[in-house]
Amino acid sequence: MKNKKTNTWLSQDSTDLIDYYLSSADIIVIERKRFIKLLTNIIGYHFTGNKKLAVLDAGCGDGSIAAHVMEKYPGHSFVLMDGSPEMLTRAREKLRGAENVSFLCRSFEDFCDDSGDGAAYDVIFSSNAIHHLDFTGKSRLYEKLYSALHTGGLFLNFDVVQPSSERSEQWQFNMWRDWMNEQLAAKDRAAELGKHDGLPDLYKSKKDNHPDSLFDQLQVLEKTGFRDVDCFFKHGIFALFGGTK
Repeated sequence: MKNKKTNTWLSQDSTDLIDYYLSSADIIVIERKRFIKLLTNIIGYHFTGNKKLAVLDAGCGDGSIAAHVMEKYPGHSFVLMDGSPEMLTRAREKLRGAENVSFLCRSFEDFCDDSGDGAAYDVIFSSNAIHHLDFTGKSRLYEKLYSALHTGGLFLNFDVVQPSSERSEQWQFNMWRDWMNEQLAAKDRAAELGKHDGLPDLYKSKKDNHPDSLFDQLQVLEKTGFRDVDCFFKHGIFALFGGTK
């Protein structure tokens, strides 16, 4: 895996990129709020009773997703992992005072290479991060995450995926642009319509983005040993998928 060297999110001068993403995530990420709701609901459907869960947020960013999960399911233990020191700084600030939370500065590549401390989790989730790995890297990470789960554990990934054809990609990029402009209009920000229209093409041109097809990733999960493998939600290039150990 060579993605770590080209991943601009992990560089020391990534502050502007991080600021842009965090300030506009609800607009530029299709159905982000719905995804968060689905993620938390699926965790509740999967686990019953009062068992204390060990949760890993793999590629946690500023901790926003983890904060929502903690709010709905308080009392569990959380590990927030990210390869960006800047993102982890922001996550610590966002979750200041939260109990049973620890932070781990580790890229996916380092996580895969590390023999680990024997930690095991009941839930592992990731949001808009794994697409920075190429297909070999994704496959290796899915194997590592599988090994880090307790039997019966749950893995969920919300990420961008590669459309099946260039024609389909153009449709889905237009869906993305429509979504962003609809959100701006709904927030009475009509003056900003079109502001993010270049984002799909920029996303496609960035060398640190390596989306793969949803179908291929589901197959890898099954090959790795995951059960109940499925796509739980998809809108354009954004998909929520995963499985259980």
